[in-house]
Amino acid sequence: MSSIMNGLNWFFNLPAAVSMMVGIFLIALFLGRLKIMNAFKCALYVGTGVVGMNTMIGMFASAASPVLSRVIESSNFKFSMIDIGTGSLSILNYHFSYFSIFLAGTLVINLLLIAVKFTDTFNIDICNWGMYSIPAVVVYHFSGENLLFAFLTFFIVEAVTLKIADITAPKIAETFDLEGVSIPHGSVAIFAPIGFLVNSIVERIPFLSKIDISREAIEKRFSGLIDPSTLGFVIGIILGIVAKLPVADIASFAITLTAFMLLFPKCIHFFAEGTLPIVDGMREFSEKRLKRKLYIGLDAAILIGMPDVISAGLLLVPIILVLAIILPGNKFLPMADLAIAAPFLVSMCVPYCKGNIFRGVLSGVIVFTIALYVCTITAPMYTEVANALGAGYGEGVIGNSLGIGANPLYLLLYKVFGLFY
Repeated sequence: MSSIMNGLNWFFNLPAAVSMMVGIFLIALFLGRLKIMNAFKCALYVGTGVVGMNTMIGMFASAASPVLSRVIESSNFKFSMIDIGTGSLSILNYHFSYFSIFLAGTLVINLLLIAVKFTDTFNIDICNWGMYSIPAVVVYHFSGENLLFAFLTFFIVEAVTLKIADITAPKIAETFDLEGVSIPHGSVAIFAPIGFLVNSIVERIPFLSKIDISREAIEKRFSGLIDPSTLGFVIGIILGIVAKLPVADIASFAITLTAFMLLFPKCIHFFAEGTLPIVDGMREFSEKRLKRKLYIGLDAAILIGMPDVISAGLLLVPIILVLAIILPGNKFLPMADLAIAAPFLVSMCVPYCKGNIFRGVLSGVIVFTIALYVCTITAPMYTEVANALGAGYGEGVIGNSLGIGANPLYLLLYKVFGLFY
């Protein structure tokens, strides 16, 4: 048993690109039915895409965080809870005794749910499997180390996320031309219904339904002078001015956002080129052997480079800061995750908005109103668990992550299981 645990720990502690390459190679070989060299090539392209996307996200975050910090500091508003980044919650997993077993269980549960026809998504997003276990760690702690409650939490989160991925896959394929792909991302999928609801409501309100701030409408009105790259540049200039940066720093920040919007889609191209042969192989295999169609589950990062998503995300950044200030009862300051969480959490709402950035931003307002309140409620819980596990956030710090800790499903499960202990 110890040898198995050591093996699992070794694999899941590999760098994200490496573990992703190994997983993709095996999936391409055995489920995609590709030849060894073709499977290896797919793994290389996916690994390259992962490195590229992580590099671009890191570049974007490192450039945006200092700017946003200056905007926040200039506001002079005080908050008792702070966003200290995804690592603040991810670290809970690594101090959890059963993490490797739960992580391996992600695959077992996924295969079981496919077998009983509960889901049609096969999740190969190995890097984000750990998101399903974070709420399990919290329930495990507060329930007096009740492993059954922890496992049930883990199971419910994965099952709900996979089902949402199934439901949203056709709309994602229609909007982004990602046929055969679904997004079972633990932090993002839960917000997809908001995009559907917002679009349905807007369609029924005459003056709102006529507002068209789509990429196509903008490019048509301004004769091609405005596209996602120039929008990124303009937003960079505006945020730089609000942050009172020197002129040179404003220009540098603006060109960094432009670079992100131009280069990120190139990274997605490598990721897609590596996964599409596997999608085709899995489709053929599943239709022939299982008599059904399966989706391949990918990271929501593949949506971030889509112009409509990143445009809505950039516009939401200052709006989220305003929401944090004006929402009554909010005590949580979005900071470390703000730049990335803005496009990430709204990414699965956008497909339902018909390319209309206005509707995407409107969806985002609702998403982040919910997110801020959830983070306010759960921050003390995560902080207590972190302190108990010896992974504290620092003396007097009550921390959370806007990118992970904003999930309302996690909060619901904490409340439900809390009735039994």
